[in-house]
Amino acid sequence: MKIYRSYQEVDKELEILKVEKELAYQKFLRELDETKESLEFRNIIGDTPKKAINILKMLSGPIKSAALTYLFRKIF
Repeated sequence: MKIYRSYQEVDKELEILKVEKELAYQKFLRELDETKESLEFRNIIGDTPKKAINILKMLSGPIKSAALTYLFRKIF
């Protein structure tokens, strides 16, 4: 238990606690936003569709057609 010798010490301690509380609250809000963002659909599936499209761009002709058919059957 801390013993205060003046009201100034009490006020100073209260101000420090107020700032610490505000910092903790802002950190909580930031982490909440990051959690919400990480749960968005586009972030859950990540770069997988983009990578698949890049691979398909490299393919040509019947190979590309077969790959697209296979991909669509797997998805749908």
